Amino acid sequence: MAVGELIGCLAIAALAHVPSVPAATAVGLVIGLAAGLGGALRGALLQVTAGPAYVGRVTSVATLVGFGVAPLAFPLVGAAVERWWAGPVFAVCAAICALGVVVTLCSAPLRRAELPR
Repeated sequence: MAVGELIGCLAIAALAHVPSVPAATAVGLVIGLAAGLGGALRGALLQVTAGPAYVGRVTSVATLVGFGVAPLAFPLVGAAVERWWAGPVFAVCAAICALGVVVTLCSAPLRRAELPR
């Protein structure tokens, strides 16, 4: 999970620097595959570790944060890109995403977490 999300973070930072639309499409594909895989694994681990009585609530909160809060940041990111250009803003966004990877790698229970077979 952490490796996939780290690859996604690096690709996000690189996206602002690609010189052509085909290259940006390829980088976007890498972001989708890597971050998508990491996110799917994270969601599955979240549901497995939540108690049976809390799965619905935990999933609802995670979905609200993931899909509800993110659009609120779009105007801020747009204003930042207008002021500082896309390169630095994408790098900061990638660094914020990478904080989740750092938390995962620094937490022994998260490093050892596995899905049931």
